[in-house]
Amino acid sequence: MNEVREIVTKAVVAKGKKVMHISHQLKTTANPYSILGCWIINHEFEANKKESLVNIDGTLEVNIWYSTEENTKTDVLRERISYHKDIKVKKIVNNYMKNSDDVIAKILKHPTVTSAKIIDDVIHLDIELEILAEVIGETKMQVTVFLPIESQDEDIDDLDIEVNEEFLNGK
Repeated sequence: MNEVREIVTKAVVAKGKKVMHISHQLKTTANPYSILGCWIINHEFEANKKESLVNIDGTLEVNIWYSTEENTKTDVLRERISYHKDIKVKKIVNNYMKNSDDVIAKILKHPTVTSAKIIDDVIHLDIELEILAEVIGETKMQVTVFLPIESQDEDIDDLDIEVNEEFLNGK
């Protein structure tokens, strides 16, 4: 005999992902001659849901190693950059309890500098990253419950007879 029951559970009800591009300009105290390297460290972000969007608010630290005075000296410029981006999410489940939303956001591609140029003594950066956002909500699902049959219990009792406990001893 089978029965159908409803279970309330948390599930992914909407998801989306986005490749984000951030452009930023940095001014230096010295006149940069060439860029020797760029690193991004200390990336942090928070995700919040608002209607059919997930808002991402984040910060990252950019370190730029550059030369000055016609490649005779070097310096490192450090700057913290803040950003705000929105990710559109697509509903996967239509019927769920709206007030139970949680957001999980994961980095699919860590932030990297894709372009660094010096234009009129200002360093222009292009940064790229990719984030996946999932909205978790409470929903109901139906499951079929199979109730035990008495004859199946008898088969379990017979297992003791069929097991050879001396198998490992080689007898």
